[in-house]
Amino acid sequence: MKQELADSAQSDMALTAAVELSLAALGAQVPAQPGNVLLCGRMADVAAEQLSKRYKCWVNMLADHEVTISDDASFQAMSDRAGGGLVVKRMSWAGPKDEEGGLKIVEALDSLPRPLVLQCASGNRAGAILLLWLARQRGYSAASAQQLAEDLDLKFFTRCATCGPAREWVLGHLPSSTEPMKQQKTEGAVVHQLFDPVTSTFTYLIGCRTSGKALLLDPVLEQKARDLSMVDELGFKLQYVLNTHVHADHVTSGGQIRKLRPEVETIIAESSGAKADKTVKHGDTIDVGKIKLEVRATPGHTNGCLTYILRDTQPGGVSTMAFTGDALLIRGCGRTDFQAGSAEQLYDSVHSQIFSLPDDTLIYPGHDYKGRNVSMVGEERQYNSRLTKSKEEFVKIMGVLGLPYPKQIDIAVPSNMVCGVQD
Repeated sequence: MKQELADSAQSDMALTAAVELSLAALGAQVPAQPGNVLLCGRMADVAAEQLSKRYKCWVNMLADHEVTISDDASFQAMSDRAGGGLVVKRMSWAGPKDEEGGLKIVEALDSLPRPLVLQCASGNRAGAILLLWLARQRGYSAASAQQLAEDLDLKFFTRCATCGPAREWVLGHLPSSTEPMKQQKTEGAVVHQLFDPVTSTFTYLIGCRTSGKALLLDPVLEQKARDLSMVDELGFKLQYVLNTHVHADHVTSGGQIRKLRPEVETIIAESSGAKADKTVKHGDTIDVGKIKLEVRATPGHTNGCLTYILRDTQPGGVSTMAFTGDALLIRGCGRTDFQAGSAEQLYDSVHSQIFSLPDDTLIYPGHDYKGRNVSMVGEERQYNSRLTKSKEEFVKIMGVLGLPYPKQIDIAVPSNMVCGVQD
């Protein structure tokens, strides 16, 4: 009997050490991105006790049919530890067939205390709940959510042969890249993301709800009617058409919009050498009603690239937004082999002007070719396959891309040097 007790004590000590030294040893997953959520399956009581000391909330998601006598005892023990800063909840979810139960947990994550533990039988369903919550919080398309799951190596997405229904459930609740982005609201601002499928270009409509004024960022000539219709349908008065740079893959609609609405002014970087009603430089601010866009110079893709920053100072509002054009794309960046591009300059621009922003800054790029729509500074700083390299390695990568000549460059660049004005 004494030997059994000694063996048990030794086992408990080893497990306790495993909790303190390596959560992975317990099969727990700790996502590297915001959310402050730990994913786990069933675990020994001593491990749960150790973890409960580090967390403010514990959500047990075991489905009713899965619960054993041992599970009940473990949950009771956890409930007994509640209080003193720990919230314990039982929120059963059997999987995708229980639509209401899953969405209820996703919605609950908005207000549950952090950091928190999501526990199911294996950690897989917990991962599905977390991914859907993160994607909805950030306005991600299905493809952006899939990219995040792969980068975080969420087990239900990357290493589970039977989790197809859970993956489909998450992606089925998210929009495709061709659908207009659900509007994001900042303090007094509304942001809509629109997509041109021919050039894979994103256009952004940013409006001030207080003044009713709005701007279009990187509009495509062929989508002029669509963009102006949305401006009018939302009740905005268009004030500016902005471009992040002189585009080589499409012609801006700025010049044509000015012909239709003479009160609209075009804006581009002073360093681009292009003609516009107004030119701006690093450190300038563009006012649209009560909202302000900060101008940051991010040359490298071209010599006149800008990133526009929209900050949110409202408590509980969405994160700061960075409209990066072709300087920073989702898990990539713009090419640097024409229009006075420079790989060295682009590397410095992104690291100093974009990666210096808070991790939760939303990245709205100029293009995406895989159905993704939004990223975050923290994700790109950690997972961007090019810009996580050293500057020397980055320059080598950019020098051997071997990309084809842009199809519209001979038409687009001359037109965009005069903001798309065509006689």
